[in-house]
Amino acid sequence: MSIYNVLRYIGIVTLCATVMISCDKKATSKYEISGKLENLTGNYFLMSHEVGDSVVIDTIPINAKGEFSFKGAVDTLTEMSLYFNQNTKSTYILVNKGWDVELKGDALYPDLINVKGGDVNNDLTTFKNQNKDLLKNRADILIAADRKNSDNNDTLKVKDYVVELKNINFELSNIAANYIKTNPEKIASVMLINTFFKDESSIPRLDENLALLKGKAVDFQLTADLKQFRDKVKRSSIGAIAPVFNLKDVNGKNVQMSDFKGKYVLLTFASTTCEVCKLEKKDAVKVYNELKKQKKNIEFISIIKDIEDEPISKNFTDSVKWTIIPVKGGWSAKEFDTYYIREIPYNVLISPSGNITDRDFPVTTLIKKMNELVDSGK
Repeated sequence: MSIYNVLRYIGIVTLCATVMISCDKKATSKYEISGKLENLTGNYFLMSHEVGDSVVIDTIPINAKGEFSFKGAVDTLTEMSLYFNQNTKSTYILVNKGWDVELKGDALYPDLINVKGGDVNNDLTTFKNQNKDLLKNRADILIAADRKNSDNNDTLKVKDYVVELKNINFELSNIAANYIKTNPEKIASVMLINTFFKDESSIPRLDENLALLKGKAVDFQLTADLKQFRDKVKRSSIGAIAPVFNLKDVNGKNVQMSDFKGKYVLLTFASTTCEVCKLEKKDAVKVYNELKKQKKNIEFISIIKDIEDEPISKNFTDSVKWTIIPVKGGWSAKEFDTYYIREIPYNVLISPSGNITDRDFPVTTLIKKMNELVDSGK
């Protein structure tokens, strides 16, 4: 063989080796999801995950037997949210490079779906199986309550369901807390914290369980997200100094929190497109007039979103005697985010010293609250 041919042969071998290595590296970023679920409706479900500030959504085809298979690629351990049956049921799984993830179960009971493949999914499935009865009871209560509420609006029965559901959730949260304490280094512990303690009313328990995490669980991105959530909620929780703002009211006048120093302030968060907000406004007008009649040291401020979709009506401004502040950006409006507002209408009461005294209460209870605060000297 000539030198030329030898060099040519070596070059071809080297090129092939390079291509194979490149393909192999690319293949290691691949994952596969497959499975079979009962009671699936439609011919597809949706799967989403976050990439930076964006959300990627994939459509996963389902055959007549409820079987599906999907291949994708990720750079790191990633949480995927799955939405079944026209988005009425949902669950989550985790994928990573090289993982083959398999799902089996019933779409009507997404919390009980067995997910195998990858240590985190295996750990979470073990947790589910150990608490199968509680998880199924919880799902049955939600299904029954939804059906009862739709059928005849039996309020008393629905309240019974709420009490039972609260008891089950409390028991499950205690079991989850014990798991986290026993397995502080596992990513599964972070996922359980996110499931059971990411709630405005659970901040002390969220704090307590985050402090237990160790090793790779501390470095997982969701842990950082949970800490950020905790800090955001704390900034506008009861007892905290009310976040300041500097905005313009409907008449173009500058409004600042400092303008109301030495007074109680009721901040009401609402929307021009919210029918319930319009109903509560009637109650708010009655409460405001009564408090002014009693010469209570309080002012109202309404912060209203969605003005891009529906401007604030003249009828609204004529019937309301307090400060009205329109804000743009919908739910992402800075003031809604700063005060951690996730539902409307929503009320926040601020004391004369500038601290948040109460939040998330019906406006109809404000007169009683004010009498109690004045009597106690707070």
